[in-house]
This record gives sequence, structure tokens and C-alpha cells, in this order.
Amino acid sequence: MLLFNTAVADVFYKQATTCPHCQSKHFSLINNSKLLRFTILPVAPLSISYQRQCDDCGHITDVPWYSLPVLEIISFIKYFIGLLVISYLLTTFILSSQRQSENEIHYLDTPKQFDTYFVLSEQFTGHPKRVNNLKVAQLIEFDDNTMTFRVGNYTYKYNKDIEIAMRTSMLVQDNYFASKTITLTKQQVHNFYRDNIIYKILRPELYSLFGGFVMHPPKPKPLYTGVKLDKNNQQGITYFKDGLYKEAIESFTLSAEAGYSWGQLNLAQMYRDGQGIPQDTAKAAYWLNKAAQQSNPKAKIELAELCQSIDCTYLE
Repeated sequence: MLLFNTAVADVFYKQATTCPHCQSKHFSLINNSKLLRFTILPVAPLSISYQRQCDDCGHITDVPWYSLPVLEIISFIKYFIGLLVISYLLTTFILSSQRQSENEIHYLDTPKQFDTYFVLSEQFTGHPKRVNNLKVAQLIEFDDNTMTFRVGNYTYKYNKDIEIAMRTSMLVQDNYFASKTITLTKQQVHNFYRDNIIYKILRPELYSLFGGFVMHPPKPKPLYTGVKLDKNNQQGITYFKDGLYKEAIESFTLSAEAGYSWGQLNLAQMYRDGQGIPQDTAKAAYWLNKAAQQSNPKAKIELAELCQSIDCTYLE
């Protein structure tokens, strides 16, 4: 079937009247109008022609369009369905283009990190390209006067290829962007946009464009924000459980000297109990006091108990 073709239109209002030749009641309205159609969709009328024909005697009379029944005249809108659809699509496209241009001007005036630019590679980067001359540039830093971009290592021939790269999250793959950046003044960027060297600007929504990621989403904050474990203290606990007191002392000392209160507590306990080291209650009280000053609850209790049997006034 041809995309564009002609066809005879149908009659919307088919009420019969009396034939003036034979008085038959089967004097029906016939529509001989020709329509230009796109497949089966009417686009526009090529001619509007109506007749009345008697089904019994065959008598035919031409009918001017203005003398047609009102309902049939109203039905003329069916001839222009295609034009209405084309007008709607064209208007939508124009408004969309205007909206895109307004957005791009807004993005230029109020830049944000990871704004994504479609650029002509040869003019934007200064590196000549013979065939594939389209690249993606992404804004990574800016201030009142300058804008710094990272530019993709890949070149494209058509916009659809760039969109495919975005749909498949290529922009977040390793080595998609060159490590070397390009810094331009804001005036240079505006000039590039005016000269169509930058010919499209997009702002990611929810870290994506065309359904694919173009920037890495931020890592979620850890659910646990309580006490952070010290690796030396943890290693000391492992040594202690295995009966390796000398090694435990060394690990707890590293933790305590780094200011970790639980490492100070554990070191103090080993000095107090003489485990893996000669008993030294003075050093035990010293490290318990250090831990208590950091509001370690267990250190406070054990320091108070220890000070009942030794003089702790020097700690004050």
C-alpha cells in the first residue's frame, strides 16, 4: 500500500429523499469527493463533490456543498484529520524546541556539576576529526569566571549514537572520559553555544539521561553511626583471647597512644592484672583516667574501684 494515496470519501448523512424523475423514495446522497490519505488517515480533500442518485431509475443530480444537510457539512472535519495531526505534532515540536532552548540558556547561566554537553569535537577540543565529530563533555567544576569540563574519549557520527551510549550507562564506565580536562571562560562557553559548537545541553535528573546513568549516584550513608572500631584494639583482643599477652600489650599500646578509649581501658586492665607484663597499678590508673576523660563508662567504674585501694590524687 502506498503511504500517500487517493480515495473516495464516505457519506456521513445518508437520508434518502424522493426522486424528481420517478418519485422513488430511494434518492440517496452520494459523496464523490477525493481525499489525499496517508495510509488510511485522511490528510486533505482534493475535491468536494456530492450527488443524489436514484437506486431505481438511475437519475443523478449534482448537489452543491452548501445545500447539504447540516450534519454532513459538520462532518467535513474528517477531511482534515491528517492536517490537524500534523499541525499538532509540528506545534508540539516547536514548543519543545523552544523549551529546550530556554532550558539550555538557563543551564548556561546557572551551571551545575555534571551538566552534560553535546559538542563538535574538532572546534571544542581543537583536535581535528574527519568523520565522527560529536563528543560528550561534562561540567565538573566552575566558578564565577571559568568552567572546567571532562571530555569523552569516544566520538560519534550521529546524536542517536550518543543517546544509545547514555541509555547503556556508558558515561559511568572507566576510561569513558579523558583524564585531561578543558577549562574555558564562561564567555567562551557562551560563544561556543552561540556558534553551535555546543549544540545541546542536558541536566541529569536522578543521575541519569535517556534512562541510563551519566554520573555515579552518591554512596548511601552508613546505617551505623555509633562507635568506630580501632583495628589495633581489635587485633589486641584477638591476641588476648589466644593467650598471646605480649602481642596483645603491643596492640593495646598502639591503640591507647592513638587516643582510642577502649584500647586505653584494655591496656589499663592488663597493667592492673599483670597479664603479659609486670603489674603496675599506677600505669593502670593513668590509662583508666585517660579513658574516663573520654566518657568511657566502664573506665569510670573501674577507675573508681581501683582508687579505693591506691592513691589516685596525683591524677587530679
